[in-house]
Amino acid sequence: MFGGPIITREFLTAPRPMRFYVLRAAFATTMFILMWTAWQLLIGWREIQDFGTLARFGSVLYLLFALLQLTLLLFFAPLSAATAVSLEKDRRTFMLLLMTDLSDLEIVLGKLVASFVLILVVLLAGLPVLALCAMLGGISFGQVANLFAVTAASGLSGGAIGLLIALWRDRTFQSISLTILMVVLSVVAVEAVAFLLPNLTLFGVPIVEALNPYRATFAVLYPASDQTSAWRTSSFVYIALRLLAAAVIILFGSFMLRKWNPGKSEPREQRDESLEEVKGLVDDLTQTPAGAISASPEEQDSIGLNVPRRTHRRVVSAARPYRRAWDNPVLWRELMTRAYGTKPLIIKGIYALIFALGVYVFHSVGADIKQPLATNLALIPIALGILSLMLVNAQGVTALTSERDAGALDLLLVTELSPKQFILGKLYGALYNTKEMILLPVAWILYLSYRGFLTNENTFFVLADFLLLCHFAAMLGVHSGISYTNSRAAVANSLGTIFFLMAGIGICAFLIILSDREFGRQLLSFMIFIGAGSVALFGSLGARNPSQAIALVAILTPFWTFYCVISLINGEFMAAFLFSMGIYGFFVLAMLVPAVSSFDIALGRTSAIQG
Repeated sequence: MFGGPIITREFLTAPRPMRFYVLRAAFATTMFILMWTAWQLLIGWREIQDFGTLARFGSVLYLLFALLQLTLLLFFAPLSAATAVSLEKDRRTFMLLLMTDLSDLEIVLGKLVASFVLILVVLLAGLPVLALCAMLGGISFGQVANLFAVTAASGLSGGAIGLLIALWRDRTFQSISLTILMVVLSVVAVEAVAFLLPNLTLFGVPIVEALNPYRATFAVLYPASDQTSAWRTSSFVYIALRLLAAAVIILFGSFMLRKWNPGKSEPREQRDESLEEVKGLVDDLTQTPAGAISASPEEQDSIGLNVPRRTHRRVVSAARPYRRAWDNPVLWRELMTRAYGTKPLIIKGIYALIFALGVYVFHSVGADIKQPLATNLALIPIALGILSLMLVNAQGVTALTSERDAGALDLLLVTELSPKQFILGKLYGALYNTKEMILLPVAWILYLSYRGFLTNENTFFVLADFLLLCHFAAMLGVHSGISYTNSRAAVANSLGTIFFLMAGIGICAFLIILSDREFGRQLLSFMIFIGAGSVALFGSLGARNPSQAIALVAILTPFWTFYCVISLINGEFMAAFLFSMGIYGFFVLAMLVPAVSSFDIALGRTSAIQG
């Protein structure tokens, strides 16, 4: 077995599902659709008679593909590595792996490589399409290979970060959330350091090009004019530092594997709480006189109490008042207990740090700009809003997958809980547990309105849309957790849907702006691109539990979102607000109503679904 049994098993089992082939074909097809759409926008139907136009098209197209590939790998590689470990911990199978003869390094490397198989195959499927850009001109084959190496090194180091966090934390939500935040922080922190120390270099390369994957990509695509080999130097330093960081993280994770996972059956946080309860019980017993215990000294020794004899008066501790649950016990558990771990401040603290850095850069750079939201600085609040949606969605999907993997979901289903109590409890529990990710952007929106950057009307539009999207993200997570019995597939489907929906909106807006808003004659290519998004959205949400509402919303959402993007670019904010509220409000209801009214069917508990 090459590479160990974990890697061998993954290579043998990964090609069996149909998605292994569908994803490769879908990725290559999407790239071809993007190529045709960009061609129609930049060139149209006119005849090309000079090579300069083709070279410009090839360079612009490869920039779009390079950024798309890099973003995909930075997002999915860490999450794939994190979920590969955290979901095994939920199922209590990771401890069985630690009981085998595998060394710590074999386990860590095996899980890391196994989580990369599907992602690497998908990226390799798009490599021939990227080579076509070099044939058009504007970029060399050396740059294509170098950019692919930059992307692979970024994914490897990001996957190592996700794996390390999953080995450290016991809860799936904590692993996924910390992974997303650490990937974002690794980019934001470099930009912050470069902003404060603009002349700082590493091995003769500016720090932003040596550590930031996006800056390294731009350095390869647009080398310095005064140094022909600058793209090689920047990229080689970046690749070397990323590989070194990945090696250090892997070795550290191997060293700490047994210390973080000592081999008990329950999560470490539960063990800590149990130990505290046992210590409190022992303290009470040690304060008790020998005569107060009905068991004889021999019986006490046989059960391991070994209570010392004390002559002072017995100290009786006050009984703790029991907590009364609400009418909706699921919502009470989500809000009033530590259902998702005892250390949520780590996640909230890192998010607050990223948010503070974004706000600081926005206001410091835009201090002399009258309308900073009309410039590229508007990307900062948009990125922070998308980050909040990702975290809300992660909380929503893990609220179901954690219950299923722990075996608690079946116990909940045999109680007297109604589907409405269960679904609404999980939905608003997810929103409550991520309230900091919602309230901080809301507070910033109000501050921007106070400063005069937003009118009162636009402030209402932005607030209403953001709160609706938060409900949409949470409900999408709950819907995916219900629809997919495999927790890894549920997490990938939920976070992937949010990611591709936001990425599709960003690509659509980029192409519209690139065409200088003259996209009417290329409407056919846009319709094909958006239609492919509709098919993918229905396959993600409605393929397992099809319904007419989900089919309708999957068809309409990309087209109406395209109309909202055009309205925002043209300054028609009322139209964008009405259409966005209508389509995403309908989207939430299309997932919520079947989950409540057809709960057993959604969970696959009928003979028609299971048979």
